[in-house]
Amino acid sequence: MWVFRALLMAILVVLLIAFAYNNLSPDQVVDVHLSPLAHDYVDVPVVTVVFWSFVAGAILALILFLTGYINQLIVIRSLRRQVKALETELSILRNRPIEDSAGLVSGADQRQALISSPFKES
Repeated sequence: MWVFRALLMAILVVLLIAFAYNNLSPDQVVDVHLSPLAHDYVDVPVVTVVFWSFVAGAILALILFLTGYINQLIVIRSLRRQVKALETELSILRNRPIEDSAGLVSGADQRQALISSPFKES
């Protein structure tokens, strides 16, 4: 899997360098309008706009990844606590004397006899 990721990153870097090389001429400029947030930029090279867009997308992807990762860590931690509690309960039930368990089983049989099921055949 790491080979695939490294290969993908290498291809992305080569494409970015090729794009930058093909768009280095001084006549390829754009105006960037950021009126509500900041002042407007005039005659900005296309390479600069693409680079900062790439950086902004990478930062946004990192933030989204981290929120999902932290959420998974919280869920995993709670599930580990639940598993530990259930394992503790299981070991307590396994170490219980047989005489105590027989009383619990007979009590369960008596409760089962008192419960009527609507699905029971007449």
